[in-house]
Amino acid sequence: GENVLFVLLEDLPFSRILSFDALGFDIRRYLEEGKLKFLDCFSYRLRGFDIEMEPYLKESVIESEDPRNPESVWEEIFNRAKEIKGRGAILIDSMTEFLTIVPDASVLLNLMKTAKALLCRYYKIPIIYSFHFGFYDDFRFQIEVFSDGVIDLRFNPEVVNNALVKQIRVRRMSGSKHRTEWLTFEVESGKGIVLVR
Repeated sequence: GENVLFVLLEDLPFSRILSFDALGFDIRRYLEEGKLKFLDCFSYRLRGFDIEMEPYLKESVIESEDPRNPESVWEEIFNRAKEIKGRGAILIDSMTEFLTIVPDASVLLNLMKTAKALLCRYYKIPIIYSFHFGFYDDFRFQIEVFSDGVIDLRFNPEVVNNALVKQIRVRRMSGSKHRTEWLTFEVESGKGIVLVR
């Protein structure tokens, strides 16, 4: 498998592992093999509490000193990118949370433009991030402009059999042919996203 740097702003690495477990994916072997590393931008909130990291995570977690300083976070991302040049991806969950903690959102947006140029073009590493609509919508359009692809997720506005129906679409994907209609999907344990026909 490819190398992944997973930047977590919304929860702890251990919490994310439990989420994967619940979906039927055991990602611990990727941590042990060094293929998956977490950049922990959440634990700074817990300083002062006596919380110890799970022993098997120690080699796989880089703790951000202060993610409210976006330059320090991106510096760590750039340093790690050299290790995975052309052989992996960077995941950020989420840009919305990043915008809530940085004092100046324009600095973060400028750093993202630099990241796209350096990581995507020079190191050939895709950056995949989540962004939640309804928050910071004024920045959403700026972020979309310098994103190579935009994938939307939603609940279908029509309830079917008293249940919310999940849908996905590729709104834009630079340089590739793609379908733009909404497709219904489910998340199946051990499989991930499965299209519903």
